[in-house]
Amino acid sequence: YQRRVRGRGRGGKGRGKQQIQNDGGGGSGSCIGNITFDTDEKKEGRASRFKKENAISVSDTISTMMQSANKTGGEECHFSDVHLVGTMTSLEKPYLRLTCAPSADQVRPEGVLVKSLSHVINKWKKDQNYAFVCEQLKSIRQDLIIQDIKNAFAVKVYEVHARIALERLDTTEYNQCQTRLMDLYPQNPATGNPREFLTYRILYYIYIKNTSDAMKLIAELSPEESANEDVQFGVAVFNAWSSRNYQRFFKLYLTAPKMAGYLMDSYVQRERHATLQTMVKAYKPSVSVAKVSHTLGYPDTETAMVYLDEMKVTFTNAARTAIDCKKTMIET
Repeated sequence: YQRRVRGRGRGGKGRGKQQIQNDGGGGSGSCIGNITFDTDEKKEGRASRFKKENAISVSDTISTMMQSANKTGGEECHFSDVHLVGTMTSLEKPYLRLTCAPSADQVRPEGVLVKSLSHVINKWKKDQNYAFVCEQLKSIRQDLIIQDIKNAFAVKVYEVHARIALERLDTTEYNQCQTRLMDLYPQNPATGNPREFLTYRILYYIYIKNTSDAMKLIAELSPEESANEDVQFGVAVFNAWSSRNYQRFFKLYLTAPKMAGYLMDSYVQRERHATLQTMVKAYKPSVSVAKVSHTLGYPDTETAMVYLDEMKVTFTNAARTAIDCKKTMIET
């Protein structure tokens, strides 16, 4: 007899009639009774198609995500729905902005990335080649994102890159690392140095003059965070800066803990310029160089004189011990 078999097309429409042979002979597959079994060749073909379609699907998904990440700076891409594990073993790999989906042999797994990070840190200590080290750390970060690795190792990578970026006053790379750490710390409790980098976040808001976000962040500090010495330093610096207490601001600058001084270096000259403008207006007819040096947080008057010469101030005498505030014009 004949039996209509449902096809694979939409709506369940049959592709035609399939002859079911009771004796099991003459067909392309074996049969028992009314049930037909596919041959091994058909099964392998179906499995091969599935692998190919799945690979294309994963590739398309990664490509779409990387395009989105490229538009938003490269750090906001999430790969929680794509499980790609790299197979590349090179410790060094150039950083390239992805324009297409990477394959597994172009991505390093976590075990290789751990070795790569140690290799890069040793290179930094030995050669201090920031261009090379920054590229390698960005490449490590990219491999982490592609594989959706968000563990304690990821925290370490971003903290290391943030610190090195601070040493070279690379605020762009530092901010990318800081932003990523804000997402990683809650997912990895008791990992890394969240209080220290919370302090840097407050100080960074001063750099970009974002008073509203800094005040919001400080208002939302937990009792444990508020009790931390590093965080207390950041809050004190912000309060001095926002209230235009210049002498307090530069005094804190000279006692900055850990790497806070590096971050403050990115805007300390800007604040010195604003302070000198205020002093020239307020101390007419003159103000001593010693007082200016102390207020601006210079270690000695000799160092302060280098800055004052750059500002082209006018002195009251040949000994250059006081600034003539009437004749000195500080450009805004």
